[in-house]
Formats: sequence, C-alpha cells, structure tokens
Amino acid sequence: MPKSPRKRALSSPHDALFQWTFSQREHAVGLLKAALPSSLAAAVRWSTLRVEKSSFVDRALRSRHSDLVLSARIGDGRAYFYVIVEQQRDVEALMVFRMGLYMMRLWEQLVRDQPGLKKLPPIMPVLIHHSDTGWTAARAFQDIVALDGPERTALLPHTPCFELRLIDVSGGRAGDLVEQALTALGKVVLWSLSVSGDDARLEREIVRIAAALDEVLQAPNGLAALEALLRYLVATHARFSVRKIGRLLEKAAGPRAQEAIVTTLDEIERRGERRGRAQGRAQGRAQTLLELLTARFGAVPAEVSARILAANEAELVAWTARVLTAPTPEDVLVEDGKRPAPARRPAARKRARRV
Repeated sequence: MPKSPRKRALSSPHDALFQWTFSQREHAVGLLKAALPSSLAAAVRWSTLRVEKSSFVDRALRSRHSDLVLSARIGDGRAYFYVIVEQQRDVEALMVFRMGLYMMRLWEQLVRDQPGLKKLPPIMPVLIHHSDTGWTAARAFQDIVALDGPERTALLPHTPCFELRLIDVSGGRAGDLVEQALTALGKVVLWSLSVSGDDARLEREIVRIAAALDEVLQAPNGLAALEALLRYLVATHARFSVRKIGRLLEKAAGPRAQEAIVTTLDEIERRGERRGRAQGRAQGRAQTLLELLTARFGAVPAEVSARILAANEAELVAWTARVLTAPTPEDVLVEDGKRPAPARRPAARKRARRV
C-alpha cells in the first residue's frame, strides 16, 4: 500500500499529491488514457507502462512545475510521456520552450544510457494547467519563434516543431481530457489542483466530486488517499481550519465516510502537535547553544548562527557537547572532529629580479 506524502507535502504540496497519485500505475494509466488522442491511446500497450525515475525541472523552478516521466511500448519500440503539472496560477508565455528543454534533457539521458542508440524514441509532452484565465499562450514551439514575412516559409523547416498536449483544468472542468478514463482518485486530484487556493470554489464545487470521493474511500488504500488529499487541501487553503475542510469532505462523501475522515483528521492533528513540540525543543536547544557560544567566544559568526538555527535536534545535542572543548565556534560544528581544509590562496608571484 503506498504511503501518503507527509514530508514532501510540507514543502511542495502540489508536487507531493501529484507524484504520489500518478506514480501509482493504475492512476497513471487512467491519466494517459484520458489525456492522449484516442488513436494513440489505442496503440499503447498499457500492461508495459512504467514510471521512470527521472526529473528534469530546474531546481529553481520546482516550486512552479512538477514533472513525471512515464513510458510504455507502442509497436516494436518504447515511447515516453513527459507530464508537467503547473503549480502557479498564471500563464507562462514560454512554457512550450521549457517543455522543449526538458524533452531534450530526457533524450540526452536516454542516449547516454544507451550508447548504441541509432534513433531517438518518441516523447509526448503533456501539460496540466490551471489558472484564472485558462491557457492563453502558444501550444506549438514554432509559434513562439519570431518568424514573420515571406522568410517564414523558408525558415520553418529549420525550426524545432512540436506541440504540447494541453490539459487545461481551469475552472474545474478539464478541456481536451476524456474524464471517464480517469480513476476516481485521478478525478479528485485534478479537481483539487484546479481549486488550489480558491476557497470559494472549494466550498461551491466540492459536491461535484462526491461520487468519486466516495469511491476513493472504498478502495483498499482509501485511508492513505484520504490523508494525502486532506494534507493537500489544508496546505493550499490556509484560511480554512483542518476541521472545516473535514466537514466539507464529510458533506460531499456522505455519512459512510465520516468515521474515516474524523480518524484521519485526528491523526494529522496529532502529528502536527508532535512536530510542533519537536520544533519547539530544537529552537530551545539552538538558543541555548548560541548563548553558550557567546559566553565563551563572544560574538558568534553569522554563518555559524545560521547553521545552528537551521539544525535538527540531534545535531544540536552533538554540538552542545563540544562547546567546552572546541577551540573556536566553527570547531563546535565540525563533523567527526575534522575541519574542512581552508581554501588555498593563490601563490604570490615572484618579482622578476633586475639584472
């Protein structure tokens, strides 16, 4: 049974929910069957679908984009499906360019891993978008290249040419998506992404997913799915209390779901309290360590203070034990008693001797 995305949900709730759901083969198959053109979906051998352990989104953009790479057999070869879900609520004009970069990185990895490759496998780019306006930018790469006038016809053959498969869930209703192909959890997750941060829509539209939510809760991993969903809704609707979100879900799913929802909410709150107590202990230890360092060495260097304030409780315990023996504040934080070697200064040039 897959576990819910507890740690990742704290730093990236969109990524945590999307990855947890669609890294499960059953839900990934449903997503692609719903997203692909019918002729292509009919050609895929779905029993061969697998999740690839790759991500190509730049570190600086991971708060805005989540990616998932899937592959399956089509005919005699394997095709790849590069899925990006956007985490911002605006339209990025050059998104098709970013998708092209990520596709090139995937091809680069495939060539590196298979040195004898003579031809590149196909990649289908799929973008899941939600915004207040809906998608308004270009879908095709050639449409973002400034080619105008009579020269356009001559230059187009030398310009990369591909088009995004766009799934626009803006407004809660997915365009270009065969919703019947999605699993119940897939429907609930895409709807949850579409109402992210919009409290009024969450309250107004939650009844639309009532049947799907009830089906999710009756599945073998229903409690894990419920916890993942609750954590996401709590993280993306900060003005609603945990209990209010629970009541909204109870209303949508009906009385049979009440016990499961209450049990899950209680567990989430207990974990939150334990995490809060642990963070409180760590903060207290950090302040004590800083006071001890100040008493012994005077002013504590800014980089040492920053490391202490960001440390976990185990690190703080170990560092506090070194305060009385370490010769400098920096030595208190050294791991295994070994300080990193100082950077070498460039050798001074010798003056040329005058003859």
